[in-house]
Amino acid sequence: QSTWTTTDNSVEFWEDVFGHQIMDIARQYEQWACTQNQNLLERDSLGSLRKQITKAISSGLEKITNKKHIVMNYHSYETAIIEMYGVCLVGWPEDVRFANPSAIGTVAEARKLQDTLHSGTCFWKKLSKSELDLFATELNACHVAGETIRKPRKKRSDAGIPRKRKAPIGGKENIQPRKIARSTHKHTLPKSAAIVPTSDEEDSDEDA
Repeated sequence: QSTWTTTDNSVEFWEDVFGHQIMDIARQYEQWACTQNQNLLERDSLGSLRKQITKAISSGLEKITNKKHIVMNYHSYETAIIEMYGVCLVGWPEDVRFANPSAIGTVAEARKLQDTLHSGTCFWKKLSKSELDLFATELNACHVAGETIRKPRKKRSDAGIPRKRKAPIGGKENIQPRKIARSTHKHTLPKSAAIVPTSDEEDSDEDA
């Protein structure tokens, strides 16, 4: 059974401020502490560890770049993160493949990475100008050597070919030669009349 030790009238604090007797709070705390033991296996599951790692890396990236909702890019990490924002992730365990946490295959690997993040061994670092310049030089050397760092965008099949704009409806390009409709009435339309068919009359042909 949980017990509390109080001095003077400090026990009255809980009733005055929280509206509960101190023994009620002690009992609720004991129940809460017991339920934490039931979640140890769930907290150490692979899925849970992946979520913890993702949250730790994302929150660290937001903090060091001072940008909310920034998304970590593992596929183009060198260009989309290091080159773009001048920050890098230091201390990633060598025996854990650098990839999206969702791709981590074992609990042991996930727990090891989580431990390094929690202890501060793995952390985000702001690169100095000299460090960033050195990285840019190495990155450029990779490009010269033919190594693909950034996934190239798919080139359009009609790249370099001027594309015509569609003329607005009612423009000159949409005006078609007038069709003289046949009529049951025997009369001839004046040759000088200039009739521009409407959209409902175009291509219509009344039979005699």
